[in-house]
Amino acid sequence: MGSNTSQSIAELTKEDIEFISNVTKLDHENVRLWYSKLMAACPDRKISKADTVNFLRSINSGKDEQLQKQANEIHKAFDENNDGIVDQREFLIGFALTSKGSIHEKLKYVFRTYDHDKDGLISKKEIDRMIKIAMRLHGKEEREKTTRTINELKRSLERLNQGKDLDHLKITSEEFIQLLMENKELCKLVSPFNIEQP
Repeated sequence: MGSNTSQSIAELTKEDIEFISNVTKLDHENVRLWYSKLMAACPDRKISKADTVNFLRSINSGKDEQLQKQANEIHKAFDENNDGIVDQREFLIGFALTSKGSIHEKLKYVFRTYDHDKDGLISKKEIDRMIKIAMRLHGKEEREKTTRTINELKRSLERLNQGKDLDHLKITSEEFIQLLMENKELCKLVSPFNIEQP
């Protein structure tokens, strides 16, 4: 059991633990404890939507409809291949964000998920990847609206880049968050979370 716990804690980086701790207001030890409990409950490291609902039910007295909605948001955010399964690390971060995170914290995390090379900037290549994900998530049901919102994104990026060639675009976390805070449709398009605007 001891090695299993050590192995599970290694899955969470110091940055993950700090982030989850800040969002949930849990101390680092309790974050590790949550993660260890997830490892014990799901030793294959995969969590189905039903597992998510059961976990939420065990720590929350919310209505079943709310728990289903929160589970859907977590899975929409992290189930990259749409097989209904999320790994434990992703689940814990998703849970922290969907239950306690502020709009700014959620958008900062969304920025981190699109910043693939982790240089603190989103490049043109990463924006193209973001658009592909948005089209995959929303394009089938709302093709016209999605296309219109992507065109808005491109215009916003051109303004942000002051008319320069978008191939050399670099967006900071704060610029990205500001862009999404100012445009509810764009925020819905690129963020997997249900973010209520102020």
